[in-house]
Amino acid sequence: MSFFSVAEHVFEITRENSDLPVVAGLNFAPFRVEYPSASPLFRVVIDRPVVARTDEPLVRFDYDLQAGDCTLCIYPDEYRLTIRAAGQESTLVCPHARSSYAFAPECSFYADLYAEGKSAVGVIFDHAMVFAYSFATLPYDTLLIHSSVIVKDGLAVMCLGESGTGKSTHTRLWLENIEGAERLNDDGPVVRVMPDGAVRVYGSPWSGKGCVWRQESFPLGACLRLRQAPHNEIKRLPKIAAFGALLPSTLPTLQKEERALDYICDALSKIVATKPIFMLDCLPDAAAARLSYETIFAAAG
Repeated sequence: MSFFSVAEHVFEITRENSDLPVVAGLNFAPFRVEYPSASPLFRVVIDRPVVARTDEPLVRFDYDLQAGDCTLCIYPDEYRLTIRAAGQESTLVCPHARSSYAFAPECSFYADLYAEGKSAVGVIFDHAMVFAYSFATLPYDTLLIHSSVIVKDGLAVMCLGESGTGKSTHTRLWLENIEGAERLNDDGPVVRVMPDGAVRVYGSPWSGKGCVWRQESFPLGACLRLRQAPHNEIKRLPKIAAFGALLPSTLPTLQKEERALDYICDALSKIVATKPIFMLDCLPDAAAARLSYETIFAAAG
C-alpha cells in the first residue's frame, strides 16, 4: 500500500492480491507520505477484477480524453468509470448505498488497473485517480479545476478556458514578462475552501504536459477566464457570470449526478462570493499578460 496527500486530503492506493508495490508515476512522488496517523479519506484497490454488468445504468455519459475516451455509468448501487487508451481498457468502481450515498469518510473504490497481469498505461491510472479523488473530496469544498496556475507575490492566479484557448500560453507569457512569476500547475490544480472561508490553490499530480508537480499551496488571488480575440480587453465579472465562468472547468463526470452537482455549486458559490473572477479577451502576446497582471494585482491590493 502507498499513501498520498493532495490538498491536505490523505488517500491510500493498494493492491489486494499481490505483494508487488503500488506503481504510480513520477507525478505522484512529491505527494507520497508515510503511514498517516489518521484514517485516509478514501482508498483505491487497483488489482481487483471487475465483473461486467448487463443491466442498464440510470445515467450513461461518454466523453473524450486527449489520449483516449471514457464512459461513466451510474447505477443505483455504484458508479463505474471505464477508461480506454493506448489499446487498453480499465474500469474504476465506486459502490454506494443510494439511501446514504457515497459521500462519507473512508470512501472506497476498486479497479482492475493491475488485475490478472494487466499494467495500466499512465493516462488510465491518472484519470482513474482524478475521478476517485474528486468524488471523495466533494463534501470538503474541494474541487479539481481544469486550469493553468501562475503564482506571483504569494497569490495564485488561475487561468481557465476551453481546450485550445491558450491557458498554458498565457501563463508562459507571465513567466516571460512578469518578474517573479512562477507556475504552480498546468492542468489540474485543486482548489479548496477552508473551514474559515479562505480559498487556497494546491499543486497536484495532475499537471498535463506541463509536468509541474509541486506539493505547495497559495491563497487564491483571482480567476481569469480566457477567450481568443483580435484585441486585449479585461473585465471583472458579476457573481452570476463569474459562477458560469467557473462551472465548465470542473470535472464534467461529477456534474451528471444531482447531489454531486450540488456540492460543486456550493463550493463555487463560496469562491465567487469572496474572489474576483475576470474575463480576458486576448491575443497571445506580452501585452495581454501585462494587462491581466496589472488588473488583477490592482484588485488584489
